[in-house]
Amino acid sequence: MANELGSDRAVQRCLEFYLQLASTAILLFLMAAWAFFFRGRKLKLPPGPFRFPIIGNLHLMGRLQHKALAALSVKYGPLFSLRLGSALTLVVSSPDMAKEFLKTHDLVFASRPPSTATKYLWYNSSDVTFSPYGRYWRQMRRLFVSQLLSSRRVDSFRFIREEEVSAMIRSIIISYHEGSLPVNIGKIVSVLGIDIICRIAFGRKYTDQQLMDGRGIHSMIQETFLLAGSFNIGDYIPYLAWMDLQGLNRRLKNIHKTQDALLEKIVEEHFSQNKPNAMPDLLDVLLAASADENLGLQITRDNIKSAVYDILSAGSDTSSTSIEWAMSEVLRNPPVLKKIQEELERVVGMGRMVHESDLPRLVYLQAVVKETLRLHPPGPLLLPHISIETCNVLGYKIPSGTRLLVNVWAIGRNPKSWGEDAESFKPERFMEAGFLDAKVENFEWIPFGAGRRGCPGQQMAMIVVEFAVAQLLHCFNWRLPDDMDEQKLDMSEKNHGITVSRAHELFAVPTPRLPVL
Repeated sequence: MANELGSDRAVQRCLEFYLQLASTAILLFLMAAWAFFFRGRKLKLPPGPFRFPIIGNLHLMGRLQHKALAALSVKYGPLFSLRLGSALTLVVSSPDMAKEFLKTHDLVFASRPPSTATKYLWYNSSDVTFSPYGRYWRQMRRLFVSQLLSSRRVDSFRFIREEEVSAMIRSIIISYHEGSLPVNIGKIVSVLGIDIICRIAFGRKYTDQQLMDGRGIHSMIQETFLLAGSFNIGDYIPYLAWMDLQGLNRRLKNIHKTQDALLEKIVEEHFSQNKPNAMPDLLDVLLAASADENLGLQITRDNIKSAVYDILSAGSDTSSTSIEWAMSEVLRNPPVLKKIQEELERVVGMGRMVHESDLPRLVYLQAVVKETLRLHPPGPLLLPHISIETCNVLGYKIPSGTRLLVNVWAIGRNPKSWGEDAESFKPERFMEAGFLDAKVENFEWIPFGAGRRGCPGQQMAMIVVEFAVAQLLHCFNWRLPDDMDEQKLDMSEKNHGITVSRAHELFAVPTPRLPVL
């Protein structure tokens, strides 16, 4: 009898415990609902879709976020609001709205939100791209613009770009003679991007065997971009950060160990090298700046590694992605290919390869690259901004800590800016004198961002993309594999974290075109 009573009490205690647990869960749910629905009503915010408690609108983001947000803008307008977990977010999808936030209210939205990825990959966001707005960011940005990526510095690395593009052409010729066709264009331009940036940043290239843990530098950068752009629940719902269902935090810690070991090795090599007559690379400039007391910069070892990795990751993946998209558009538009090659014959001739000094006269080729960036910006959503204070924008009261997403992909396809054929690839748009300047001024063409947070490496990126595309099309005639024609070339996209690349690798068959090859 006593055992039965004890058993009944135990059952009762269990029931009471689960009832308390259920009551607590319901209370937390009601508190969250109040936070989402009632507190939001005190603010006059831009329109937006219905928000669920806890997750808000996270379920609407989709695999290709730029397309999902573009679809929402059709319903809610060029400026709408979302609640991504606990983060109030504004989405801009038109040139006028972009100008409002990136020019009129640029200072207020000049900061970056923190994230788990930038904590690990960019040393607590101590680089230039992800650093929060403040004195440190202003100093580092000034250093980048004036010393690392100035026109004089970019021009001084011309011989590196020419040597590496020539090396790419030689590798294609070897594949042609060995019968290793078709070639994987995405792969060869990825190697090109990495090799150029490594030589500019570190003064040398690195093979996979010289890196850490058997990981190649290309795969390391690819994983960096993937992890930096992956959904991490802790960034949006902080009290659920412990869940880490996808193992992202573990992967971030692992890739950081590999990354840090590599960068430490490279920095140590620079300290031990004696190269009095060699041209300084970007790491040399950063090390000199950290030791120059007259500059007033307090740059730590981690700051240097973060800044170098900024250049390495941003300067390689985005350029190679743009080259591959440009080649895709050219191959599926034979009239465009013909016009480019006619211009190359007229400007360069058939007796030599393209020199970088030829680029200013290759006007149609430049238009092809600009049109590619309009339709296929490597980062279709600009990196998120965050407001540093409460402000009023277009009659809405925007609280401090509000995130801002600018949909460059949607802006580049806006029919009001680009006409009814906005989805078509027409480089001729950019042939009119002053056309691009007007588009940039009106925030209709901003693949590199705008305002204080605009990309400081735009000049370098444009030169690499234009030069690589010019050399590829001048040295070779290209055709798609026999089982594919222009109309069947799949142009679908794949989310690659921060960037968006082709969903399927681009293969094409080259035939040498110049007698000198």
